[in-house]
Amino acid sequence: MKVLIVFYKDLEKNKGEIIDLMKKNYELIKRKLGIDNIYATITEEFLEVFKLFPEICLINNTMGTLNFGLYKGLRKLKEDDILVIDAGRAFSETKFHKIPMGEFPSILMDKESWAGIAYIPMREIYYFIKSLEENFDKCITEAFETLKKSYGINFIKSFIS
Repeated sequence: MKVLIVFYKDLEKNKGEIIDLMKKNYELIKRKLGIDNIYATITEEFLEVFKLFPEICLINNTMGTLNFGLYKGLRKLKEDDILVIDAGRAFSETKFHKIPMGEFPSILMDKESWAGIAYIPMREIYYFIKSLEENFDKCITEAFETLKKSYGINFIKSFIS
């Protein structure tokens, strides 16, 4: 399994806080999943991530949206199961254990919004990429709904509380 951390333009206004959060998230991700499996899609504004974490493989998020960054990452990593992490959200062991990682895509929700972590199994990546193509400017939850409506692929929605 590969980990894809997604940076996007909406995070740029709090860049200092996001970099500090990334340092904390990175330590936990490295401990739980290993250093060889971490990738990140970044915007031009977050190039310093490369200097701070040279072992992370970076992918350019040219459009700057969450869904486009995810799209670019999935196209690059389509040979593996992918754990998606929003760079603007804290990653925790609780979140990691709440997200089901099996044969179905899954998304972790906090009430009605995305909690910053999702799982996409390799066999569903092609369909998820197609769903993202229809939802570049929308929320990631819309891509999951498109996955279900357009391709008949169920997903698991888990909740933090």
